[in-house]
Amino acid sequence: MEDTVGGIVTPVLERIDGVLGGSYSAVVYGSAARGEFRDGVSDVNLLLVCEELGPATLRRLSAALAGLRGKQQPPPLLIERGEWASASDVFPIEVTDMQNAHRLVRGEDPLAGRVVDPADLRRALEAEFRAKLLRLRQAYALEAGDPKTLGAIASGSVASVAALFRVALVLFRGTAPVATPAALAAAGEAMLIPTETIAMLWGRRVFQGPPCPADQFEGYLAAVAAAVRVIDSFSRGGN
Repeated sequence: MEDTVGGIVTPVLERIDGVLGGSYSAVVYGSAARGEFRDGVSDVNLLLVCEELGPATLRRLSAALAGLRGKQQPPPLLIERGEWASASDVFPIEVTDMQNAHRLVRGEDPLAGRVVDPADLRRALEAEFRAKLLRLRQAYALEAGDPKTLGAIASGSVASVAALFRVALVLFRGTAPVATPAALAAAGEAMLIPTETIAMLWGRRVFQGPPCPADQFEGYLAAVAAAVRVIDSFSRGGN
């Protein structure tokens, strides 16, 4: 694990050990698991699967998690084992992306043997792509003449859009490359969607982002709109 990520995760896990002992599983997922973490831009994503998470346990975890706030990192996803056992149908995108790339750092692997129903994944992807499209349209309608603001919007949203394309590739082909650029290229080929603009925006993402000319943002919009159409018409064995 990269020094930066390890410097964030290790002290937090050591404090959690003092609260939960060995009765939990912890997984690093997202950019840190794919080797794509960018300090100051990326989040360190943690999943904790615990035996129970009643109010008393959450109060005890509060001090252990305080270090994440100081490093401007989000708190981990906290879920009980019983809840996790039946979560694949309501979190199919998250489970699929975690399966694509994760690092087990405590306990037994909670992703081993998990099966996501393709129908659940298709519905969730359509909903998420549609929501992204609506928000990007709103942003462009308001800020079409301001490349600086468009750049900030693109940088702030492109990682999550890229993740949707990565997971959509799993729906279409059953697997996806761990590296995001390769996954975007393969998703574009599988879905017949030009994803070059998304790959470019993803590659240059920084806090607030460089200016994004209108034609680039329109390419971003077009790719997301195309994904909505393709996912909407998808059926197993073809689209």
